[in-house]
Amino acid sequence: MNRAVLEKAAPWMPACFLLLAVAAGGLRQQGGWLFFGALLLAWDALRPAPLSAAGLKGPLLFFGWLLAAALFAPDPGAALGNFSRTALLGLFFFGALSYKDGSRGWLAALYAVGAAAAAVFLFQRLSGAALTGLIGANPNYSAVFCAAALPAALLALSAPDAGRQRALYAPLALLLIAGLAASGSRGAVLAALLSAGAGLAWLRRWPWLAGLLTALTAAALLIPGGPAEFLKLDDARAYERPRLWGAALRAALASPLLGWGPGQFGDVFEYFKFPYADGISYFGHSTLHAHSEPLNLAAEGGLPAALLFLAAAAAGLARGWKNNLPLALAALAALLQGGADMIFYSGAVGLLYWGSLGFCAAGNAPAGDGSSARALAALFVTGLLALPAGEAPGARAFLAAAELEAGAGGSRALAVALARADAAARPRSAFAAADEGAALAAAGDLAAAEKAFSRALQLEPAFAEARLGLAGVYAAAGRYPEACAAAEEPGTYAAARPSGEYERLLLGYDRPAAERFKKEICGKKKTGSVTASPRRTSSRATK
Repeated sequence: MNRAVLEKAAPWMPACFLLLAVAAGGLRQQGGWLFFGALLLAWDALRPAPLSAAGLKGPLLFFGWLLAAALFAPDPGAALGNFSRTALLGLFFFGALSYKDGSRGWLAALYAVGAAAAAVFLFQRLSGAALTGLIGANPNYSAVFCAAALPAALLALSAPDAGRQRALYAPLALLLIAGLAASGSRGAVLAALLSAGAGLAWLRRWPWLAGLLTALTAAALLIPGGPAEFLKLDDARAYERPRLWGAALRAALASPLLGWGPGQFGDVFEYFKFPYADGISYFGHSTLHAHSEPLNLAAEGGLPAALLFLAAAAAGLARGWKNNLPLALAALAALLQGGADMIFYSGAVGLLYWGSLGFCAAGNAPAGDGSSARALAALFVTGLLALPAGEAPGARAFLAAAELEAGAGGSRALAVALARADAAARPRSAFAAADEGAALAAAGDLAAAEKAFSRALQLEPAFAEARLGLAGVYAAAGRYPEACAAAEEPGTYAAARPSGEYERLLLGYDRPAAERFKKEICGKKKTGSVTASPRRTSSRATK
Protein backbone atom coordinates (compact mmCIF):
# COMPACT_ATOMS: atom_id res chain seq x y z
CA MET A 1 0.00 0.00 0.00
CA ASN A 2 1.21 3.53 -0.75
CA ARG A 3 3.02 4.93 2.29
CA ALA A 4 1.58 8.40 1.74
CA VAL A 5 -1.93 6.98 1.98
CA LEU A 6 -1.06 5.16 5.20
CA GLU A 7 0.40 8.29 6.76
CA LYS A 8 -2.69 10.29 5.78
CA ALA A 9 -5.06 7.69 7.25
CA ALA A 10 -3.01 6.98 10.38
CA PRO A 11 -4.33 9.83 12.59
CA TRP A 12 -7.92 8.65 12.11
CA MET A 13 -7.49 4.89 12.37
CA PRO A 14 -7.65 4.70 16.19
CA ALA A 15 -10.95 6.61 16.09
CA CYS A 16 -12.26 4.19 13.46
CA PHE A 17 -11.36 1.24 15.70
CA LEU A 18 -13.25 2.79 18.62
CA LEU A 19 -16.34 3.30 16.46
CA LEU A 20 -16.00 -0.26 15.15
CA ALA A 21 -15.80 -1.66 18.68
CA VAL A 22 -19.00 0.15 19.68
CA ALA A 23 -20.78 -0.92 16.48
CA ALA A 24 -19.72 -4.54 17.06
CA GLY A 25 -21.88 -4.77 20.18
CA GLY A 26 -19.19 -3.46 22.48
CA LEU A 27 -16.88 -6.45 21.89
CA ARG A 28 -18.57 -8.82 24.33
CA GLN A 29 -18.54 -11.98 22.20
CA GLN A 30 -15.69 -14.13 20.90
CA GLY A 31 -16.65 -13.65 17.25
CA GLY A 32 -16.50 -9.87 17.58
CA TRP A 33 -13.09 -10.09 19.19
CA LEU A 34 -11.73 -12.33 16.44
CA PHE A 35 -12.93 -9.94 13.73
CA PHE A 36 -11.67 -6.87 15.58
CA GLY A 37 -8.34 -8.51 16.40
CA ALA A 38 -7.72 -9.50 12.78
CA LEU A 39 -8.26 -5.91 11.62
CA LEU A 40 -6.14 -4.45 14.41
CA LEU A 41 -3.25 -6.81 13.71
CA ALA A 42 -3.43 -6.02 10.00
CA TRP A 43 -3.29 -2.30 10.73
CA ASP A 44 -0.39 -2.68 13.17
CA ALA A 45 1.55 -4.52 10.48
CA LEU A 46 1.09 -1.53 8.17
CA ARG A 47 1.10 1.45 10.55
CA PRO A 48 3.82 4.04 9.93
CA ALA A 49 5.04 4.37 13.56
CA PRO A 50 6.52 1.34 15.37
CA LEU A 51 5.25 0.23 18.77
CA SER A 52 7.10 1.53 21.79
CA ALA A 53 6.70 1.37 25.56
CA ALA A 54 7.91 4.99 25.57
CA GLY A 55 9.70 4.53 28.88
CA LEU A 56 6.59 3.34 30.76
CA LYS A 57 7.45 0.10 32.53
CA GLY A 58 4.26 -0.15 34.59
CA PRO A 59 1.87 -1.06 31.75
CA LEU A 60 4.34 -3.57 30.33
CA LEU A 61 4.67 -5.24 33.74
CA PHE A 62 0.88 -5.30 34.12
CA PHE A 63 0.22 -7.07 30.83
CA GLY A 64 3.14 -9.43 31.46
CA TRP A 65 1.78 -10.35 34.88
CA LEU A 66 -1.65 -11.12 33.45
CA LEU A 67 -0.01 -13.43 30.91
CA ALA A 68 1.71 -15.29 33.74
CA ALA A 69 -1.62 -15.52 35.60
CA ALA A 70 -3.21 -17.05 32.50
CA LEU A 71 -0.41 -19.57 31.99
CA PHE A 72 -0.61 -20.80 35.60
CA ALA A 73 -4.40 -20.64 35.97
CA PRO A 74 -6.42 -23.72 37.00
CA ASP A 75 -7.93 -23.68 33.48
CA PRO A 76 -5.11 -22.30 31.27
CA GLY A 77 -7.02 -22.74 28.00
CA ALA A 78 -9.95 -20.56 29.03
CA ALA A 79 -7.67 -18.08 30.83
CA LEU A 80 -5.37 -17.66 27.81
CA GLY A 81 -8.35 -17.14 25.54
CA ASN A 82 -9.50 -14.31 27.79
CA PHE A 83 -6.00 -12.88 28.15
CA SER A 84 -5.75 -12.58 24.38
CA ARG A 85 -8.49 -9.94 24.53
CA THR A 86 -6.51 -8.01 27.11
CA ALA A 87 -3.44 -8.36 24.88
CA LEU A 88 -5.33 -6.66 22.05
CA LEU A 89 -6.15 -3.75 24.37
CA GLY A 90 -2.50 -3.60 25.36
CA LEU A 91 -1.46 -3.59 21.72
CA PHE A 92 -3.81 -0.69 21.10
CA PHE A 93 -2.50 1.16 24.17
CA PHE A 94 1.12 0.96 23.09
CA GLY A 95 0.08 1.96 19.57
CA ALA A 96 -1.59 5.10 20.95
CA LEU A 97 1.42 5.75 23.17
CA SER A 98 3.66 5.65 20.10
CA TYR A 99 1.56 7.94 17.88
CA LYS A 100 0.27 11.17 19.41
CA ASP A 101 -1.16 12.44 16.11
CA GLY A 102 -4.19 10.20 16.55
CA SER A 103 -5.39 12.05 19.66
CA ARG A 104 -7.48 14.58 17.74
CA GLY A 105 -9.45 11.96 15.86
CA TRP A 106 -9.77 9.91 19.06
CA LEU A 107 -11.35 12.83 20.89
CA ALA A 108 -13.74 13.44 17.99
CA ALA A 109 -14.84 9.78 18.09
CA LEU A 110 -15.32 10.00 21.86
CA TYR A 111 -17.56 13.05 21.40
CA ALA A 112 -19.56 11.25 18.71
CA VAL A 113 -20.14 8.09 20.73
CA GLY A 114 -20.89 10.05 23.91
CA ALA A 115 -23.44 12.25 22.13
CA ALA A 116 -25.07 9.25 20.44
CA ALA A 117 -25.30 7.40 23.77
CA ALA A 118 -26.82 10.47 25.46
CA ALA A 119 -29.40 10.85 22.69
CA VAL A 120 -30.36 7.18 22.96
CA PHE A 121 -30.74 7.44 26.73
CA LEU A 122 -32.99 10.49 26.43
CA PHE A 123 -35.15 8.79 23.81
CA GLN A 124 -35.47 5.62 25.88
CA ARG A 125 -36.24 7.56 29.06
CA LEU A 126 -38.88 9.82 27.48
CA SER A 127 -40.51 7.02 25.48
CA GLY A 128 -40.72 4.68 28.45
CA ALA A 129 -38.55 2.05 26.75
CA ALA A 130 -36.04 -0.09 28.65
CA LEU A 131 -32.80 1.74 29.41
CA THR A 132 -30.12 -0.16 27.51
CA GLY A 133 -28.07 2.51 25.75
CA LEU A 134 -25.98 1.70 22.69
CA ILE A 135 -24.18 -1.39 23.94
CA GLY A 136 -25.92 -4.50 25.21
CA ALA A 137 -28.52 -4.53 27.97
CA ASN A 138 -26.30 -2.85 30.59
CA PRO A 139 -26.67 0.96 30.42
CA ASN A 140 -23.33 1.44 32.19
CA TYR A 141 -21.49 0.36 29.04
CA SER A 142 -22.89 3.39 27.21
CA ALA A 143 -22.99 5.80 30.17
CA VAL A 144 -19.21 5.64 30.54
CA PHE A 145 -18.82 7.22 27.10
CA CYS A 146 -20.97 10.16 28.25
CA ALA A 147 -18.92 10.40 31.45
CA ALA A 148 -15.61 10.33 29.55
CA ALA A 149 -16.70 12.88 26.94
CA LEU A 150 -18.19 15.43 29.34
CA PRO A 151 -14.97 16.65 31.04
CA ALA A 152 -13.27 17.28 27.68
CA ALA A 153 -16.35 19.12 26.38
CA LEU A 154 -16.47 21.30 29.49
CA LEU A 155 -12.78 22.16 29.21
CA ALA A 156 -13.27 23.22 25.59
CA LEU A 157 -16.41 25.19 26.49
CA SER A 158 -14.81 27.00 29.42
CA ALA A 159 -11.54 27.88 27.65
CA PRO A 160 -10.93 31.65 27.63
CA ASP A 161 -10.25 31.58 23.88
CA ALA A 162 -13.19 29.30 23.00
CA GLY A 163 -14.89 32.00 20.96
CA ARG A 164 -17.27 30.64 18.36
CA GLN A 165 -16.54 27.06 19.37
CA ARG A 166 -18.83 27.57 22.35
CA ALA A 167 -21.76 27.31 19.97
CA LEU A 168 -20.67 23.70 19.37
CA TYR A 169 -19.54 22.67 22.84
CA ALA A 170 -22.41 24.22 24.83
CA PRO A 171 -25.15 22.00 23.31
CA LEU A 172 -22.78 19.01 23.41
CA ALA A 173 -22.13 19.48 27.13
CA LEU A 174 -25.84 19.94 27.88
CA LEU A 175 -26.68 16.82 25.87
CA LEU A 176 -24.07 14.78 27.75
CA ILE A 177 -25.32 16.03 31.13
CA ALA A 178 -28.93 15.21 30.22
CA GLY A 179 -27.88 11.80 28.91
CA LEU A 180 -25.99 10.99 32.10
CA ALA A 181 -29.02 11.89 34.22
CA ALA A 182 -31.31 9.85 31.95
CA SER A 183 -29.01 6.82 32.06
CA GLY A 184 -29.65 6.25 35.76
CA SER A 185 -26.00 5.24 36.19
CA ARG A 186 -24.85 6.52 39.56
CA GLY A 187 -21.29 5.43 38.83
CA ALA A 188 -21.17 7.34 35.53
CA VAL A 189 -22.55 10.54 37.08
CA LEU A 190 -20.10 10.39 39.96
CA ALA A 191 -17.16 9.62 37.63
CA ALA A 192 -18.09 12.52 35.33
CA LEU A 193 -18.48 14.88 38.26
CA LEU A 194 -15.17 13.92 39.88
CA SER A 195 -13.11 13.92 36.69
CA ALA A 196 -14.63 17.14 35.29
CA GLY A 197 -14.41 18.74 38.72
CA ALA A 198 -10.73 17.81 38.97
CA GLY A 199 -10.01 19.35 35.57
CA LEU A 200 -11.94 22.56 36.21
CA ALA A 201 -10.38 22.91 39.66
CA TRP A 202 -6.89 22.31 38.24
CA LEU A 203 -7.49 25.17 35.78
CA ARG A 204 -9.18 27.27 38.50
CA ARG A 205 -12.40 27.65 36.54
CA TRP A 206 -14.58 27.77 39.64
CA PRO A 207 -17.73 29.32 38.10
CA TRP A 208 -17.85 26.51 35.56
CA LEU A 209 -17.51 23.94 38.30
CA ALA A 210 -20.45 25.48 40.13
CA GLY A 211 -22.41 25.48 36.87
CA LEU A 212 -21.67 21.77 36.38
CA LEU A 213 -23.04 20.93 39.84
CA THR A 214 -26.16 23.00 39.16
CA ALA A 215 -26.76 21.41 35.76
CA LEU A 216 -26.38 17.85 37.08
CA THR A 217 -28.71 18.56 40.00
CA ALA A 218 -31.34 20.11 37.73
CA ALA A 219 -31.14 17.21 35.29
CA ALA A 220 -31.57 14.65 38.09
CA LEU A 221 -34.64 16.51 39.35
CA LEU A 222 -36.26 16.86 35.95
CA ILE A 223 -35.99 13.28 34.69
CA PRO A 224 -39.06 11.06 35.18
CA GLY A 225 -38.86 9.38 38.58
CA GLY A 226 -36.63 12.07 40.04
CA PRO A 227 -33.86 11.51 42.60
CA ALA A 228 -35.58 8.48 44.16
CA GLU A 229 -35.34 6.51 40.92
CA PHE A 230 -31.82 7.74 40.28
CA LEU A 231 -30.72 6.61 43.75
CA LYS A 232 -32.60 3.30 43.22
CA LEU A 233 -34.11 3.46 46.69
CA ASP A 234 -36.68 0.79 45.78
CA ASP A 235 -34.07 -1.69 44.49
CA ALA A 236 -32.50 -3.64 47.34
CA ARG A 237 -29.94 -5.23 45.01
CA ALA A 238 -28.54 -1.81 44.13
CA TYR A 239 -26.94 -1.65 47.58
CA GLU A 240 -25.55 -5.18 47.70
CA ARG A 241 -22.40 -4.25 45.78
CA PRO A 242 -20.16 -4.01 48.86
CA ARG A 243 -20.91 -7.69 49.54
CA LEU A 244 -19.89 -8.51 45.97
CA TRP A 245 -16.65 -6.59 46.46
CA GLY A 246 -16.12 -8.55 49.67
CA ALA A 247 -16.52 -11.82 47.75
CA ALA A 248 -13.99 -10.61 45.17
CA LEU A 249 -11.54 -9.70 47.92
CA ARG A 250 -11.93 -13.12 49.54
CA ALA A 251 -11.27 -14.72 46.16
CA ALA A 252 -8.13 -12.60 45.76
CA LEU A 253 -6.87 -13.48 49.23
CA ALA A 254 -7.46 -17.18 48.53
CA SER A 255 -5.01 -16.98 45.59
CA PRO A 256 -3.10 -13.75 46.18
CA LEU A 257 -0.13 -14.14 43.82
CA LEU A 258 -1.54 -15.11 40.41
CA GLY A 259 -5.28 -15.26 41.06
CA TRP A 260 -7.64 -17.66 39.33
CA GLY A 261 -6.99 -16.71 35.72
CA PRO A 262 -8.22 -13.90 33.41
CA GLY A 263 -11.94 -14.08 32.69
CA GLN A 264 -12.63 -16.67 35.40
CA PHE A 265 -14.41 -14.52 37.98
CA GLY A 266 -17.83 -15.91 37.05
CA ASP A 267 -16.69 -19.44 37.97
CA VAL A 268 -14.75 -18.33 41.04
CA PHE A 269 -17.77 -16.43 42.35
CA GLU A 270 -19.49 -19.79 42.88
CA TYR A 271 -16.96 -20.53 45.63
CA PHE A 272 -17.41 -17.21 47.42
CA LYS A 273 -21.05 -16.42 46.66
CA PHE A 274 -23.01 -14.80 49.50
CA PRO A 275 -26.71 -15.45 50.27
CA TYR A 276 -29.21 -12.88 49.09
CA ALA A 277 -32.82 -13.42 50.19
CA ASP A 278 -35.49 -12.13 47.82
CA GLY A 279 -38.42 -14.08 49.23
CA ILE A 280 -37.81 -17.41 47.49
CA SER A 281 -34.17 -18.00 46.60
CA TYR A 282 -30.90 -17.29 48.38
CA PHE A 283 -28.22 -18.25 45.85
CA GLY A 284 -29.88 -17.59 42.49
CA HIS A 285 -27.64 -14.63 41.68
CA SER A 286 -24.49 -14.84 39.58
CA THR A 287 -22.08 -12.42 37.94
CA LEU A 288 -19.27 -12.46 35.38
CA HIS A 289 -17.44 -9.50 36.91
CA ALA A 290 -16.73 -8.09 40.37
CA HIS A 291 -18.25 -4.70 39.43
CA SER A 292 -14.89 -3.16 40.22
CA GLU A 293 -12.01 -3.52 37.79
CA PRO A 294 -9.22 -3.39 40.42
CA LEU A 295 -10.96 -6.03 42.56
CA ASN A 296 -11.79 -8.12 39.51
CA LEU A 297 -8.12 -8.04 38.50
CA ALA A 298 -7.09 -8.94 42.05
CA ALA A 299 -9.30 -12.03 41.91
CA GLU A 300 -8.33 -13.07 38.38
CA GLY A 301 -4.66 -12.04 38.27
CA GLY A 302 -3.64 -11.77 41.91
CA LEU A 303 -3.06 -8.74 44.10
CA PRO A 304 0.03 -7.70 42.07
CA ALA A 305 -2.13 -7.42 38.93
CA ALA A 306 -4.46 -4.94 40.64
CA LEU A 307 -1.52 -2.92 41.99
CA LEU A 308 0.24 -2.86 38.62
CA PHE A 309 -3.00 -1.79 36.91
CA LEU A 310 -3.32 1.18 39.27
CA ALA A 311 0.39 1.98 38.94
CA ALA A 312 0.10 1.96 35.13
CA ALA A 313 -2.88 4.32 35.35
CA ALA A 314 -1.04 6.66 37.71
CA ALA A 315 2.06 6.73 35.49
CA GLY A 316 0.07 7.48 32.33
CA LEU A 317 -2.09 10.15 33.96
CA ALA A 318 0.90 11.81 35.64
CA ARG A 319 2.75 12.07 32.34
CA GLY A 320 -0.16 13.50 30.35
CA TRP A 321 -1.96 15.62 32.96
CA LYS A 322 -0.34 18.92 31.97
CA ASN A 323 0.03 18.30 28.24
CA ASN A 324 -3.18 16.46 27.31
CA LEU A 325 -5.70 17.19 30.05
CA PRO A 326 -8.91 16.40 28.09
CA LEU A 327 -7.84 12.82 27.35
CA ALA A 328 -6.38 12.42 30.82
CA LEU A 329 -9.80 13.27 32.25
CA ALA A 330 -11.50 10.86 29.83
CA ALA A 331 -9.25 8.04 31.04
CA LEU A 332 -9.79 9.11 34.65
CA ALA A 333 -13.59 9.05 34.24
CA ALA A 334 -13.49 5.51 32.83
CA LEU A 335 -11.14 4.44 35.61
CA LEU A 336 -13.35 5.92 38.33
CA GLN A 337 -16.56 4.39 36.99
CA GLY A 338 -14.75 1.09 36.45
CA GLY A 339 -13.93 1.08 40.15
CA ALA A 340 -17.61 0.65 41.05
CA ASP A 341 -19.39 -0.63 37.92
CA MET A 342 -19.24 -3.62 35.60
CA ILE A 343 -18.05 -1.77 32.48
CA PHE A 344 -14.69 -3.31 31.57
CA TYR A 345 -16.46 -6.53 30.63
CA SER A 346 -17.15 -4.67 27.37
CA GLY A 347 -14.10 -4.56 25.13
CA ALA A 348 -15.25 -1.21 23.73
CA VAL A 349 -15.00 0.30 27.21
CA GLY A 350 -11.57 -1.24 27.67
CA LEU A 351 -10.55 0.30 24.34
CA LEU A 352 -11.89 3.68 25.48
CA TYR A 353 -9.83 3.53 28.66
CA TRP A 354 -6.55 2.19 27.29
CA GLY A 355 -6.71 4.34 24.14
CA SER A 356 -7.37 7.52 26.15
CA LEU A 357 -4.59 6.63 28.58
CA GLY A 358 -2.17 5.96 25.72
CA PHE A 359 -2.90 9.20 23.89
CA CYS A 360 -2.83 11.06 27.20
CA ALA A 361 0.70 9.80 27.91
CA ALA A 362 1.90 10.26 24.31
CA GLY A 363 3.69 13.40 23.19
CA ASN A 364 6.80 14.30 25.13
CA ALA A 365 7.42 10.69 26.09
CA PRO A 366 11.00 9.41 26.08
CA ALA A 367 11.74 6.92 23.33
CA GLY A 368 11.69 3.28 24.32
CA ASP A 369 14.83 1.19 24.06
CA GLY A 370 15.29 -1.96 22.05
CA SER A 371 14.68 -4.23 25.01
CA SER A 372 11.22 -2.73 25.54
CA ALA A 373 10.35 -3.27 21.89
CA ARG A 374 11.44 -6.91 22.07
CA ALA A 375 9.48 -7.42 25.30
CA LEU A 376 6.40 -5.93 23.68
CA ALA A 377 6.74 -8.20 20.67
CA ALA A 378 7.17 -11.33 22.81
CA LEU A 379 4.29 -10.42 25.10
CA PHE A 380 1.71 -9.73 22.43
CA VAL A 381 2.71 -12.55 20.09
CA THR A 382 2.32 -14.99 22.99
CA GLY A 383 -1.01 -13.54 24.01
CA LEU A 384 -2.53 -13.15 20.58
CA LEU A 385 -1.64 -16.69 19.54
CA ALA A 386 -4.03 -17.75 22.29
CA LEU A 387 -6.99 -15.80 20.84
CA PRO A 388 -8.88 -18.95 19.71
CA ALA A 389 -8.01 -20.80 22.93
CA GLY A 390 -11.32 -19.98 24.54
CA GLU A 391 -13.06 -22.11 21.89
CA ALA A 392 -10.58 -25.00 21.90
CA PRO A 393 -11.63 -28.40 23.28
CA GLY A 394 -10.05 -29.30 26.59
CA ALA A 395 -11.01 -30.36 30.09
CA ARG A 396 -14.55 -29.04 29.72
CA ALA A 397 -15.13 -31.04 26.56
CA PHE A 398 -13.86 -34.16 28.34
CA LEU A 399 -16.22 -33.56 31.26
CA ALA A 400 -19.15 -33.03 28.89
CA ALA A 401 -18.44 -36.40 27.25
CA ALA A 402 -18.15 -38.07 30.65
CA GLU A 403 -21.50 -36.60 31.70
CA LEU A 404 -23.14 -38.03 28.60
CA GLU A 405 -21.73 -41.45 29.39
CA ALA A 406 -22.86 -41.24 33.02
CA GLY A 407 -26.31 -40.01 31.99
CA ALA A 408 -26.72 -43.04 29.73
CA GLY A 409 -26.27 -45.30 32.78
CA GLY A 410 -22.84 -46.50 31.78
CA SER A 411 -21.31 -46.26 35.24
CA ARG A 412 -22.80 -45.31 38.59
CA ALA A 413 -19.33 -44.71 40.01
CA LEU A 414 -18.63 -42.26 37.19
CA ALA A 415 -21.94 -40.51 37.84
CA VAL A 416 -21.08 -40.12 41.53
CA ALA A 417 -17.58 -38.83 40.75
CA LEU A 418 -18.91 -36.25 38.29
CA ALA A 419 -21.65 -35.10 40.65
CA ARG A 420 -19.19 -34.73 43.51
CA ALA A 421 -16.78 -32.79 41.32
CA ASP A 422 -19.58 -30.45 40.25
CA ALA A 423 -20.73 -29.95 43.85
CA ALA A 424 -17.15 -29.16 44.89
CA ALA A 425 -16.83 -26.64 42.04
CA ARG A 426 -20.17 -25.01 42.95
CA PRO A 427 -20.44 -25.26 46.73
CA ARG A 428 -23.23 -22.65 46.85
CA SER A 429 -25.37 -24.42 44.25
CA ALA A 430 -28.39 -26.28 45.60
CA PHE A 431 -28.81 -27.94 42.20
CA ALA A 432 -25.29 -29.36 42.28
CA ALA A 433 -25.87 -30.68 45.81
CA ALA A 434 -29.17 -32.29 44.75
CA ASP A 435 -27.54 -33.89 41.71
CA GLU A 436 -24.89 -35.32 44.02
CA GLY A 437 -27.63 -36.66 46.29
CA ALA A 438 -29.43 -38.32 43.37
CA ALA A 439 -26.21 -39.98 42.14
CA LEU A 440 -25.35 -41.25 45.61
CA ALA A 441 -28.89 -42.56 46.16
CA ALA A 442 -28.76 -44.42 42.84
CA ALA A 443 -25.43 -45.95 43.93
CA GLY A 444 -26.97 -47.09 47.23
CA ASP A 445 -25.05 -44.74 49.55
CA LEU A 446 -28.10 -43.50 51.47
CA ALA A 447 -26.22 -41.79 54.30
CA ALA A 448 -24.17 -39.67 51.92
CA ALA A 449 -27.25 -39.00 49.77
CA GLU A 450 -29.15 -37.72 52.83
CA LYS A 451 -26.32 -35.30 53.61
CA ALA A 452 -26.25 -34.03 50.03
CA PHE A 453 -30.01 -33.46 49.83
CA SER A 454 -29.99 -31.81 53.27
CA ARG A 455 -27.21 -29.49 52.12
CA ALA A 456 -29.28 -28.55 49.07
CA LEU A 457 -32.21 -27.63 51.34
CA GLN A 458 -29.96 -25.64 53.65
CA LEU A 459 -28.91 -23.56 50.64
CA GLU A 460 -32.41 -23.25 49.16
CA PRO A 461 -35.22 -24.19 51.58
CA ALA A 462 -37.76 -23.76 48.76
CA PHE A 463 -36.12 -26.43 46.57
CA ALA A 464 -39.04 -28.84 46.05
CA GLU A 465 -37.17 -31.57 44.14
CA ALA A 466 -34.46 -31.76 46.80
CA ARG A 467 -37.19 -32.27 49.38
CA LEU A 468 -38.69 -35.08 47.32
CA GLY A 469 -35.26 -36.62 46.83
CA LEU A 470 -34.71 -36.56 50.57
CA ALA A 471 -38.12 -38.20 51.05
CA GLY A 472 -37.03 -41.02 48.73
CA VAL A 473 -33.83 -41.54 50.73
CA TYR A 474 -35.79 -41.68 53.99
CA ALA A 475 -38.22 -44.20 52.51
CA ALA A 476 -35.40 -46.38 51.19
CA ALA A 477 -33.93 -46.41 54.70
CA GLY A 478 -37.28 -47.40 56.23
CA ARG A 479 -37.80 -44.02 57.92
CA TYR A 480 -41.39 -43.64 56.73
CA PRO A 481 -42.69 -40.86 59.02
CA GLU A 482 -39.78 -38.64 57.96
CA ALA A 483 -40.34 -39.61 54.33
CA CYS A 484 -44.02 -38.65 54.47
CA ALA A 485 -43.24 -35.32 56.15
CA ALA A 486 -40.59 -34.48 53.54
CA ALA A 487 -42.93 -35.37 50.66
CA GLU A 488 -45.49 -32.76 51.71
CA GLU A 489 -45.48 -29.56 49.67
CA PRO A 490 -44.19 -26.73 51.92
CA GLY A 491 -47.04 -24.31 52.58
CA THR A 492 -44.60 -21.42 52.91
CA TYR A 493 -43.85 -21.44 49.20
CA ALA A 494 -47.10 -22.91 47.84
CA ALA A 495 -48.43 -19.52 46.65
CA ALA A 496 -45.04 -18.04 45.73
CA ARG A 497 -44.55 -16.76 42.20
CA PRO A 498 -41.11 -17.33 40.65
CA SER A 499 -39.40 -14.29 39.14
CA GLY A 500 -37.12 -16.21 36.78
CA GLU A 501 -36.01 -19.61 35.51
CA TYR A 502 -33.92 -20.31 38.61
CA GLU A 503 -36.84 -19.81 40.97
CA ARG A 504 -39.18 -21.69 38.64
CA LEU A 505 -36.91 -24.72 38.91
CA LEU A 506 -36.71 -24.33 42.67
CA LEU A 507 -40.49 -24.38 43.04
CA GLY A 508 -41.08 -27.09 40.44
CA TYR A 509 -43.11 -29.60 42.45
CA ASP A 510 -44.01 -32.88 40.75
CA ARG A 511 -47.39 -33.34 42.43
CA PRO A 512 -48.41 -36.56 40.60
CA ALA A 513 -45.14 -38.28 41.56
CA ALA A 514 -45.43 -37.00 45.12
CA GLU A 515 -49.02 -38.26 45.41
CA ARG A 516 -48.04 -41.71 44.12
CA PHE A 517 -45.17 -41.77 46.59
CA LYS A 518 -47.39 -40.81 49.53
CA LYS A 519 -50.05 -43.34 48.52
CA GLU A 520 -47.47 -46.12 48.41
CA ILE A 521 -45.44 -45.17 51.47
CA CYS A 522 -47.66 -43.13 53.76
CA GLY A 523 -50.79 -45.20 53.14
CA LYS A 524 -49.47 -48.74 53.38
CA LYS A 525 -46.14 -48.08 55.12
CA LYS A 526 -44.50 -50.99 53.35
CA THR A 527 -41.20 -52.35 54.49
CA GLY A 528 -38.40 -52.95 52.07
CA SER A 529 -34.84 -52.19 51.26
CA VAL A 530 -35.21 -49.67 48.45
CA THR A 531 -38.01 -47.33 47.38
CA ALA A 532 -37.81 -45.22 44.26
CA SER A 533 -37.47 -41.49 44.85
CA PRO A 534 -40.22 -39.30 43.42
CA ARG A 535 -37.55 -36.78 42.39
CA ARG A 536 -37.46 -36.12 38.66
CA THR A 537 -34.37 -36.17 36.52
CA SER A 538 -31.74 -33.78 37.77
CA SER A 539 -31.33 -30.29 36.41
CA ARG A 540 -28.05 -28.40 36.36
CA ALA A 541 -29.70 -25.02 36.57
CA THR A 542 -27.66 -21.90 36.92
CA LYS A 543 -28.48 -18.25 36.74
